[in-house]
Amino acid sequence: MNKQLKQAILGCLFPLLALTAQAEYQPLDAIVAIVDDDVITRSELNERLQQILQNESARKIPEAELHKQVLNRLILENLQMQMAQRAGISISDERLTQALANIAERNGLSLDEFRQKLEADGIAYTDFREQILRDMTLQQLQQAHLRRRIQITDQEVDNFLQSAEGQQMTASRYKLSHLLIPVTSEADADKALATANALRQQLQQGKASFSKLIKGAQVNGFTLSGAAFGWQEKQSLPSLFAENLDKLEKGSYSAPIRSGAGWHLLYLEDKQGGAQIVHQYQVRHILIKPSEVRSDEQAKAQAEDIYQRLENGEDFTLLAKEYSEDPGSALQGGDLGWSATGSFVPEFEQTMLTLQVNEISKPFKTQFGWHIMQKLGERDYDITQEQWKNRAYQTIFERKFDEELESWLLKIRDEAFVEIKEI
Repeated sequence: MNKQLKQAILGCLFPLLALTAQAEYQPLDAIVAIVDDDVITRSELNERLQQILQNESARKIPEAELHKQVLNRLILENLQMQMAQRAGISISDERLTQALANIAERNGLSLDEFRQKLEADGIAYTDFREQILRDMTLQQLQQAHLRRRIQITDQEVDNFLQSAEGQQMTASRYKLSHLLIPVTSEADADKALATANALRQQLQQGKASFSKLIKGAQVNGFTLSGAAFGWQEKQSLPSLFAENLDKLEKGSYSAPIRSGAGWHLLYLEDKQGGAQIVHQYQVRHILIKPSEVRSDEQAKAQAEDIYQRLENGEDFTLLAKEYSEDPGSALQGGDLGWSATGSFVPEFEQTMLTLQVNEISKPFKTQFGWHIMQKLGERDYDITQEQWKNRAYQTIFERKFDEELESWLLKIRDEAFVEIKEI
């Protein structure tokens, strides 16, 4: 309900229809709480209660207690929305639409398909959109108020990584399956090995399904068997399989492995943790942008002039500092540091991949303007420790954020004017 209507309710609980003695009055929405400059109505409370009661666990809470909890949540949301309005916090239509599209994508649907599914489930799309807008507004307000209160030291991160929880989080985990071609006598060993090699080739070519084979398929007179282990740490797997894990890449099949039961094929579906190696590139560039006083052709001509000066032996660093219009790199002589693929727009990345080390590109265009690029180097870089520290930092931050949020919500509730009417 909008604010204007709520204010109208404050002055008029129900309309008087006195045109005739037989006319009945129609009561308007009752107020259940006054919250600073706003109100919460019975219809809002009932609507939220209906949403909560869709969760089976909520139905086990005594009705009076559930009403109290839901009303308190609405009061806190209302207070925060008033704070957000005073702070000028707003979510653009573009951001909201993108958020809704992301939700739809996580459900494997397009935005139109997601809208249709909501309507089929009895949920009005406009109501859902309004709730997501509210959630995004509250999140932005909370981040603005609480992020600066949270301090995390390097020592806290190191302590977390050394803890049992940290060790568990950073341990390598494997999603592994195995297939057995049984050997009941040594006379069948060679035939079983040939069958294993043939199956591996079919699997690699996509002509066979590992999940179907392990369910007891019959191949060359052998009854196959196997199992999917799911996510396991290395030490939890049979030693014969654990010894061969390091030879496998994600999505690959092992060569046949012999045990007393026969020949095994392993399939490493996925892997988490362990060493994280990325291939990185170091490049520098000079950017010339078109503007209101410089046409695209003029920007291109200036870039070509700078390129010719580089060809004549002038210093890239000095020219970048003088001419580049990329504020993030100009003072560093155009140096963008070390980056992996996926960090730049496609045209920029394609040029980066085609250059040899120390080679300078001819001027090329992206959405930002005209660039001249020089590749300074390539390397394989181990980001394992960096990734672990980022995960540890995020875990610690989320816990501290939840603690600060609870404290902050109690504070704003205590400082607000709240009058609860009889429910």
